[in-house]
Amino acid sequence: MKKITLILLAAAMVLSLCACGSGGDTGGGDRRSSATKKNSVDPGPAQTETAASEVWGKADDPLPSGRVFESGDFKFFDLGDGTAYVHSYNGAEQEVVIPAEAEGLSVTGIWSYALTEAKGAVRKVTLPASVGRIAYSALTKIGLTQIEVDENNPFLSSVDGVLYSKDGKTLVCYPADHCSLTGIRKFALPDSVETIAEGAFWYDNTLMVAEVGENNGAFKDVDGVVYSKDGKRIVWFPAGKPYTFYNIPDGVTEIAPYAFVCARNIEQFVFPAGVEKIAPTAFLNCTALKHLTVDENNKNYSSDGGKILYNKDKTELIFYPPSNSTTTFSFVDGMTKIGDYACFGCGFMYKAPVPEGVTEIGFNAFKYCGWLREADLPASLKVIGENAFADCKDLTAINFAGTTAEWEAIEKGAHWNSGETPEITVRCSDGEIVVPDA
Repeated sequence: MKKITLILLAAAMVLSLCACGSGGDTGGGDRRSSATKKNSVDPGPAQTETAASEVWGKADDPLPSGRVFESGDFKFFDLGDGTAYVHSYNGAEQEVVIPAEAEGLSVTGIWSYALTEAKGAVRKVTLPASVGRIAYSALTKIGLTQIEVDENNPFLSSVDGVLYSKDGKTLVCYPADHCSLTGIRKFALPDSVETIAEGAFWYDNTLMVAEVGENNGAFKDVDGVVYSKDGKRIVWFPAGKPYTFYNIPDGVTEIAPYAFVCARNIEQFVFPAGVEKIAPTAFLNCTALKHLTVDENNKNYSSDGGKILYNKDKTELIFYPPSNSTTTFSFVDGMTKIGDYACFGCGFMYKAPVPEGVTEIGFNAFKYCGWLREADLPASLKVIGENAFADCKDLTAINFAGTTAEWEAIEKGAHWNSGETPEITVRCSDGEIVVPDA
């Protein structure tokens, strides 16, 4: 089998850009930096009855269109319909009160990573009655201990500093440092909860045990891990558990988005034959993860030497463990896609030679690869996903096997090279193109 070597740094390092609880706020995809980027679309009415049942956004939600304006210590998106979303908080207060109005506009939502520009630690956030939409990771902030909500808010509620939908059916956000407030490393899921929002436990790496009561109709706990009631879906693994090895039990068919997010101790997962679906974000920020082993009888997934996760026929790279420090890594023949989040936060990656035949690089595929300096991309490439090479702070060169015209023809997602990614020189077969930092 023909193989193409991927050069990785062999020296061990501590992953600083995407380590949970280590200081920097990193996540699935921060698209707050510009309100005028291409592909921005109007998200529609900000606050409706439909929104009440879906108050928590997803990582691929479109960036709001419209102007960005400042008011006090906040920036806002003007949605053009008399309402506004919080774009970011730029102040230094430890207790932040989200205003109900800004420049006469009703503040109805909070956009992704709104707290990451704060000038100091934010310990508490209070939401007004008007806010009914919380975008993906809007309240992600290391150090946050509690979230309070105006009792007249028709969409959201707070119980002991944890954010829920008003009806208590959705756990929206567990503050990242809530344990420091309570001193308890166990979380009891209320019986009313039917849905845990994607990324609800982002950045918490202190909880060790989840407890689900018998009267909860949607979930159960097995050894302190949250499963669906029928045991077929792993929903949430408390990130502070000391396990270094986790054997996915027989009977599990699905691993939910962010199921193991920030599980800092796990070095190896073993998957049985029955697993049918693994979310791209299932193992995000598992900074110690080195090995992924799949039962050879699994019909949907396979692994290469127990180190890299592929789909069954190895046409798609699913996930590359962030602490895999192998000095020579091989892409197999026939691969056509590098999946969403596939190499997210790979701290050892120095050079990425993507083989000929690959047509698509997915959303966030190489985001936060902090030591990535160079990428070899094939002429077959047709799509570079949103944020694919975002926050690759050392990436300065792309060697593209096709022509400059073919490079320009590649469909590139918004912010594909945004954040800390510097100016990139794209070396094509017939010349060079300089891509400015975004």
